[in-house]
Amino acid sequence: MKPTLLILAAGRGSRFGGAKQVTPMGPHGETIMEYSIYDALNSGFGQIVLVINKEVEQDTFDLINKMSAAKDKISYAYQDLYTDMIPAEIQSARLKPWGTAHAIMSASNLIKGSFAMINADDYYGKEAFRTMAEYLQSYTGADNYSMIGYDLINTLSENGTVSRGISISDDNGYLSSITETHGIHEKDGKIYADENQEITEGLASMNFWGFQNNLFDELRLQFKDFLSTTKDLTKDEYQIPTVIDQMIKKGMIKVSVLHSAAKWFGVTYKEDAGFAAKAIQSYVADGKYPSPLWN
Repeated sequence: MKPTLLILAAGRGSRFGGAKQVTPMGPHGETIMEYSIYDALNSGFGQIVLVINKEVEQDTFDLINKMSAAKDKISYAYQDLYTDMIPAEIQSARLKPWGTAHAIMSASNLIKGSFAMINADDYYGKEAFRTMAEYLQSYTGADNYSMIGYDLINTLSENGTVSRGISISDDNGYLSSITETHGIHEKDGKIYADENQEITEGLASMNFWGFQNNLFDELRLQFKDFLSTTKDLTKDEYQIPTVIDQMIKKGMIKVSVLHSAAKWFGVTYKEDAGFAAKAIQSYVADGKYPSPLWN
């Protein structure tokens, strides 16, 4: 069975100033998410599941309807409606979404078998989708998890310094640590972080994970702990790296770090949109994608 691609598309884009996942980027108004769906379905994935929110519901439906060759393979879940484990008084005080781990959990009824997860507003490259699909089809054991690691140089921004999760692998290629690192930039052919500390090892983790279906049971279990122990339930988020870290420490899983030489870019701030649109349109001009994308 081909794996499923789960796309987290419920963000509200507070720093961007709007819903990034439905912002036009391609020459015919295509979004970054559409190019990810196109790449995934042409690289070994069989189904697409979107996690959305009510604020962009109609915009999302409009996108799905124009994807003539893909819409029958797309389903969706609502993160903002998945609140069955959350006491009403806590949910009413909530100011923002519950985080990436909660978003994944909200799609549990739609996914059978292994699956990968990405962000809707990030461009990952066809090579990365192919690498992940091949892994998920080859390694189906309950403890076989994975993540795509990018060369750090391929994730930098022209608009200033960036923060990245720097992943380190052990001798067997399994994830041993991810360190959130800030102020990353290139200078004179080298890459530095805050305090001009040179970075010489590790790959960038850009939230492209590969999971087995047993993740859902663990998500529910750890979410109960999160609700009972987190300091501020009005804003603290339940995040997938924390869940994965706990599963590794419990000895439940090992995470293979899969290298990709693809170029990654994302849209966090409005000034990022111009670069992303220019990059995508250059790929179209080079023949990497048809135009329009959906015929």
